[in-house]
Amino acid sequence: MKKLFILCALFFTQLFSYAQDLEDINEMLGKMKYQEAKEAIDKYLQNPKKEKDAEAWYYKGRIYSSLSQQENMDPSLSFELKNEAFVAFKKNQSLDAKDVLLLFEGYNSYLNLYSGYYDLGSVFFGAKKYKDAINSFKKAIDVKDYILIKKYEYPGVKLYALDTSIVFNIAICALQDKNEAEAVNYFKILADANVVAEGYKDFYEFVADYYERKNEESNLISFLNKARKLYPDDEVWNDLEIKQAGKTGDEKILFTKYEEMIAKQPNSFLLTYNYSAELYNKLHGKDAAEDVDSLASNKLIEYLKIAIKNEGEKDVLATMLLTNHLYNTSAIKINLSNIIKGNKPADIKQKSLLKSQSNKLMDDCIVYAERVESFYTNLSNKTPIQKANLKKVLNYLEDIYGLKKNAAKLAEYQKKNTSFEKL
Repeated sequence: MKKLFILCALFFTQLFSYAQDLEDINEMLGKMKYQEAKEAIDKYLQNPKKEKDAEAWYYKGRIYSSLSQQENMDPSLSFELKNEAFVAFKKNQSLDAKDVLLLFEGYNSYLNLYSGYYDLGSVFFGAKKYKDAINSFKKAIDVKDYILIKKYEYPGVKLYALDTSIVFNIAICALQDKNEAEAVNYFKILADANVVAEGYKDFYEFVADYYERKNEESNLISFLNKARKLYPDDEVWNDLEIKQAGKTGDEKILFTKYEEMIAKQPNSFLLTYNYSAELYNKLHGKDAAEDVDSLASNKLIEYLKIAIKNEGEKDVLATMLLTNHLYNTSAIKINLSNIIKGNKPADIKQKSLLKSQSNKLMDDCIVYAERVESFYTNLSNKTPIQKANLKKVLNYLEDIYGLKKNAAKLAEYQKKNTSFEKL
């Protein structure tokens, strides 16, 4: 009987001893002796019998979280301490269905971890440790998601299912770490949520460019459709879609794509001008046919007139391109006419037709050449290209009026040409 009493006394002594240990640990925590408290709680939980002590796990979470926030703490160690704290708090809740201690503090320990991970991510970013920054930002998302799942609320603080700043930061870190695929994944999270903000257009352009470079056509087209709705005035979307179509190497596919897009965006100067440039190069490039196909020429003129309508007042590039086309086509027609040496009725008829076509083209050319000449003449601080274009149209007009035997106009443009050469 005496032996049994001794055993029971020992048993109760042990219980009291362990309880006293937690009080001591709590006191260390209150006095901010975090390193001592960490050593004590670690030792306490080494006892297998204490593995299911909910209060001990709560203290571990508090101690580790507090220690991780100390000044001059190594960021990598701080990250590990926060991880341990997150695990400890969840362990506490798994053992205490009533959440007594966390409920008492309003679950602020989780909010502290969330903000702590975020700040730590910024520290890693500043140190150019981009992988570590990504991991820290991701853990901030994990804690935030846990808070939302549990429906914890904090006065004056609102957390959202999509934390745009953290997602954006992860994408930027991935870019800095040369991991484009991961950057795209996180930028796309923002895009899928239709996030629009100052400076965000650049990442939409990056994602679209990534899909184009990787030749992911279905992803590209799908993403462009979204990007156009959010940033309808950005011409980059058109450039990338055209570039994708050009990869086929099929001129017909490329030209069809241009026409489809112009039909949807008839006011886009760049679309109509760039398509016109493609048509112009086909008609007048090194592989051009001896004669200019009339259907293709008419199409070029049609789209250039649309481009001229849209080009605004910055320059007269489309007007200049149409002037070049009309002048060159006129010269081609007259040269073909001069090649015909026969006197048969068919030869004479063909020669007359070509001269008539050339004359009509020259008349049209004068209209647009004089617009270009007027624009560039009145333009101060001309660029080298603008000066070259002005010289070209002066030569065109001098040649045309000479061929038409218009002495007054010929003299006028000879004088202008001479004055230009003296500049």
